[in-house]
Parts: sequence; C-alpha cells; structure tokens
Amino acid sequence: MAGNNTRVNILVEGQTEESFVRELLAPHLANFHVWLTPRIVETRKGFKGGAVSYEKIKRQVRLWCLQDSTARVTTLFDFYGLPADFPGLTGQNSNISPQAQATILEANLAADVGQANLVPYLQLHEYEALLFSDLSAFSYAGVPPQEITGWQSELAQFPGPEDVNNSRTTAPSKRLIARWPTYEKSKPQYGVLLAIEIGLPAIRSACPRFDSWVSYLEGL
Repeated sequence: MAGNNTRVNILVEGQTEESFVRELLAPHLANFHVWLTPRIVETRKGFKGGAVSYEKIKRQVRLWCLQDSTARVTTLFDFYGLPADFPGLTGQNSNISPQAQATILEANLAADVGQANLVPYLQLHEYEALLFSDLSAFSYAGVPPQEITGWQSELAQFPGPEDVNNSRTTAPSKRLIARWPTYEKSKPQYGVLLAIEIGLPAIRSACPRFDSWVSYLEGL
C-alpha cells in the first residue's frame, strides 16, 4: 500500500457523485493513505451541480489547483452531457471508441488548465454506468424483477456498463428512468445506496476505465 499521505481534491458534477466519493471512494483510498476531499462544481453564485459551462469548470479546476498546490486535483464529470464548449468536443472523430474520445478530452482539459497537479477524469458515459455493474442490486430498492430483466437485456447488447451509449434517450440514466421513473427525482438517494449495495469491488470489476482511475489514485 502507498504511504505518502497524499491529499486529493476532487471536483464532482453533483450531489450524487459527492456522496459516492464520501461513502465509497474516500474510505477505500484511506487504506492507501490517500485522502479525498470532494467539492461540487458551482454553476452560478450560490448554486451547485451540473457541468453547464466549460469556462466555469476550467476556472474552478484551475483555481483549486493553484489554491492547494501541494495536493492533487482530480475530476468526476460525466462524458455524457459535457458542455458544448469543452475543448475538442465538437468535431470529435466518430470512428474512434468512446474510451479513446474520453482520454483525448481529459488530455485537452489538462493542457488547457495547465497545472501539473491535475489528474482529469471523465466517467463513461455517466455516473449511472457504475450502477449497471450489478443490476440485481435494484431489487434492494423495490424495482420489479421484470424491469431489472429489461435492463439486463439492454446491457447484454454492450461489452460492459461503460459502453452503454451516449444520447438523450439511451444514456444509462435515461434507461433507468424509462423503466423506473422514481429514479429521476431520487438520484441523490438511490444513486449512492445502490452503489453501496453493489460494492466498489464489483463496480471496478465491471468498469475497467473507472478501475484504472481508482488504481492510479491508490498509487499516488
């Protein structure tokens, strides 16, 4: 295990992601002497949540890098729904995989922010992909078995949860809401409780890109 007592500040997209960091990621990484501090991105004065403008994201990421230069800064933003002005988003090559596209966008963010302590990360395609790691966990929330079976059939069309696609109707959260409308207004509650029920090891096993990010943080 690492023993450097590394501090990592993590800018997240919303309340669900903040709770996920506090409840699952932070306790796990503490075993590696890596200490996480999450903060929700501010969209406008007094309001938090949602990546609505790249310039707001860039300003907050860069400011945290400068204000706490002895810590690392990372991000937990959804690939799905990135603001249109995110560098390199427009005109992306559709012939390359979403994994490669996300890696390019992360590199663009790092280059644009220009701070060596930044470790950018984008979640493919969004946070809810992690919940597709074990859809049987939704029975814990009282979701009918036929809806869970429906999601499992949808997931079977893809190599894994991180490959569930990127659109207004087919992104992971949209698929959850289509079969279980309760999720739309209860995401902060169920989004974390279900992740806890699934467990970080199962999520990492099913989501290799997410696992690589966590492994990198473990080694800081």
